[in-house]
Amino acid sequence: MVITEGRPQSGTQARRTNQRQKSTAAAVTFEDDKTKTPLHHLTSVLETDRMEELFSMLKTYILAGLTGKRRLSLLGLDDEFQKVRQVVQQTIVAGEGNSMLVIGARGSGKTTLVDNVLSQLQWTDDRDCREDFYVVRLNGFVHTDDRLALKEIWRQLGSQMKVDDEAITAKSNYADILTSLLALLSHPAEHSSTTIDEMQTSKSVIFIIDEFDLFTSHPRQTLLYNLFDVAQSRKAPIAVLGLTTKVSVAESLEKRVKSRFSHRYVHLSLPKTFGAFQVICTSVLLCRTIHHNSSLTDPFKGLSHEQKPFLDELIEAWDNYITCVLTEDDAVVHLLRRIYAHTKSVSDFMSICLIPIISMTPKNIPSALNFASNSLFCPDSKLQILPGLSEIELALLIAAARLDIILDTDTCNFNMAYDEYLNLASRVKLLSSASGAAAVGGAAKIWGREIAMGAWERLEALELLVPALGAGGAVAMADIGRSGKLWKVDAGLEEIGASRLDMGAVMRRWCKEL
Repeated sequence: MVITEGRPQSGTQARRTNQRQKSTAAAVTFEDDKTKTPLHHLTSVLETDRMEELFSMLKTYILAGLTGKRRLSLLGLDDEFQKVRQVVQQTIVAGEGNSMLVIGARGSGKTTLVDNVLSQLQWTDDRDCREDFYVVRLNGFVHTDDRLALKEIWRQLGSQMKVDDEAITAKSNYADILTSLLALLSHPAEHSSTTIDEMQTSKSVIFIIDEFDLFTSHPRQTLLYNLFDVAQSRKAPIAVLGLTTKVSVAESLEKRVKSRFSHRYVHLSLPKTFGAFQVICTSVLLCRTIHHNSSLTDPFKGLSHEQKPFLDELIEAWDNYITCVLTEDDAVVHLLRRIYAHTKSVSDFMSICLIPIISMTPKNIPSALNFASNSLFCPDSKLQILPGLSEIELALLIAAARLDIILDTDTCNFNMAYDEYLNLASRVKLLSSASGAAAVGGAAKIWGREIAMGAWERLEALELLVPALGAGGAVAMADIGRSGKLWKVDAGLEEIGASRLDMGAVMRRWCKEL
C-alpha cells in the first residue's frame, strides 16, 4: 500500500499513478526532441570547445569537393565503374594494351568515374596494382596540337619516373620526342642491351584524354594513331581512356586509327529521376564519407585521436542539417527541381553552393534561403536582361517588336528596325517642338546609323535576336550583309513594356500604341 498526501492507495491505484507520471515524462521528452531541430543541434555542437578548428577543416573539405580538388563519391554508376576498372586492372596486372571511350554529357561524372577507379587501384591492398602504373592526363582544350601533347606526355612521364630535368628538356624536336616516347613505351625486351636507357620502363601507363573529340581534329591524328598502335600491338602495357561528350566521336577517327581502336564504350547518363538527382546533390555536401589519411590533401590528416570523437559528432550534426535542408525545405526543393528540369547538371548545383559555403562560419550557418536565393543561378527568362540595356538598344528592340505586329511577320532586319526607330523618334520630336516641351528619354536624341548598328549587334550577342533561317537558309543570306540579315525578336512587345519599371513615358507609349 502507498501513502499519497496522507491517504493510503491500493496497489492498482499506485500502478495507475506511476503510469500517468511516466506518460507525462515521455510527453515532455517528446516535446523537447520536437523543438530540437537539426539546426539547433548543429549550433549546440559548435558551441562546445575545440569545434572552431574542426569546423574550419570541415569547410575546407567541402570546398575541395565543390571546386574539383577532391574526388566525389559515385552514386548509381556501379556497372560503368566495374567496366572501366576491369580494363585498367587488366592493363596493370596482366600487361594488356587496351583503349576505351567514356561518353556522356557534361556533368554526368566521366572524370569522377575515372578518378575513383584510379584512386581505388592506388589504395588497394594488391601491391602489383598499387605501384606498377603511371598516369598521364591530357586535355583537348589545353593541348591543341600533337606537338604540345607529346611534350606534356614526356614531361609527366619524366617527372613520375624521377628523371633529371636535363634529360626531359634535352629533346625539343618533335621527331626526337616521338621517337623517344615510342621507345619509352615499348617493352625493354624488344630492344638490344645497347639501346636500353634509364628512361625505358615496363610499368603500365594510363592515358586519360579529356575532350577526346578535339584530338580527332588534329592533322593526320598522329598522336592517337601511335597510342592505339602501341596498345593494339602489345608493345607496352598502356590503356587509353578517352572522355568525350560526342556520341559519334568514333566516326571522326581516320580509317587507320579506327582499325587500331578496341571499340570499347561506356555510356554515362544524367540522373533519370528527380529523387536520384536529389540524392547526388545531397551527397556533394555530406561529410560522412571522410576517410582519415585517404589523401595527402585531406585537411583532417594528422588529426589526433582525442579530436576524432569531436569530429564525428560535428560530421553527424552537419550531415543531418544539410539532409534536412536539401530534402525538406520547399524553396531548396524547388531550386533542385528547376536545375533538374533545365540541365540535370550536378555542377550547376555545386556552383550555387560555393557562396553559401565560403561565407559560412560557426556563428553563420547557411540557411535554406542562402541556397535558394543564390545569384549564380541562370535567370529563368531573357527578360531579366532588359534592365541592363542602354536607351538605343531598348529603342531598337521595341521597334523590331512593333514590326512583328505592324507587318504581321516574325522576322525583320536592322534596316527595317532602324527605319521604324527613326519614324518613332522623329514623330516624338515633332510633337514636342509643336507643344513647346523638350523631348526626353529615348527620343531626346536620334542616334546615328553606326552607333545603332553596334547596339543591334549587342542585342544579337545577348540572344534577344535569334537568327531566322527560312527557305533560303544561311546560304541565301550570305551576300545580304549584316544590316540585311533577318532576325526574330525573342520577346513580345507587352513583355518589353512590363519588364522595366524605370522606362520613360515615351518608350512606354511605344509599347502600348501602334
